[in-house]
Amino acid sequence: MAAHPEYLCNKGAAVGPDFGYVTREALFELVTSLDSFGNLEVSPPVTANGKEYPLGRILIGSSFPTCAGRRMTKVVRDFLYAQLVQAPVELYSDWLTVGHVDEFVTFVPIPGKKQFRMLMASPSACYKLFREKQKEGHGEAVMFKGYTGTDTKRVTINKVLSNEIMVQENQYVQRCIDWNRDILKQELGLTEEDIIDLPALFKIDKQGKAMAYFPNMVNMIVLYRDLGIPKPFGPIIEAECCLEQYVCSLLDPLGLTCTFIDDVSSYHKHLGEVHCGTNVQRKPFSFKWWNALP
Repeated sequence: MAAHPEYLCNKGAAVGPDFGYVTREALFELVTSLDSFGNLEVSPPVTANGKEYPLGRILIGSSFPTCAGRRMTKVVRDFLYAQLVQAPVELYSDWLTVGHVDEFVTFVPIPGKKQFRMLMASPSACYKLFREKQKEGHGEAVMFKGYTGTDTKRVTINKVLSNEIMVQENQYVQRCIDWNRDILKQELGLTEEDIIDLPALFKIDKQGKAMAYFPNMVNMIVLYRDLGIPKPFGPIIEAECCLEQYVCSLLDPLGLTCTFIDDVSSYHKHLGEVHCGTNVQRKPFSFKWWNALP
């Protein structure tokens, strides 16, 4: 998972010219997975509800809309809310086993006025693609070829589509994601045209939380126009992974380059993906961002 502030402090790994860090210690609260940095993201600059956010908005996951469950510790949430310029948006992430916002949303740069697209994990998009491939006669296309995980059962498009339990579980997951979709559209000033759905499937654990069924492509690392995407090991049709092919068809026309990375042994089997184990030192804004006012 992404490093916690105390880890960086102990290692002294975040010190350098024009680069620093801040720590907040939870003395009397239970620290959970939601306090990890995969659950702390920032949107690109946006204008929403008549207000400009030139440095974007902080995105954190929570137990919202439920009244119980895991939340980021209060001392950290209070600190983030005090950063008024990037007014936080709380999303619902406690439905996930790990509970991080980077498991269902990310942003990629594109040319044009908006300058970005929001990518969201989507079981609905996956089922739609698989049904199309089944109608084309590829129902016996096999998933997980070359997969280094522990499950070696033969999985085909037909088997996935006929698994009623998985269908119901992913309908629930899609409702959770759609809840967040509506919040993000409202709070970031987005329309449906600003959103791209990436195929994803989830399975429910014994505690009723969701984890990725195959490597979750939205949990990618964005290096300007180069994307390091978890290799999904999708159904092989005519010697190509149909999931990789579909994602490239969505992102290549935007001037983005997709590189699919096998992260099964390193991250996926530990409930993470590429984004969970990487970070990027971004180029600062050209304007004097420290003068921005809420």
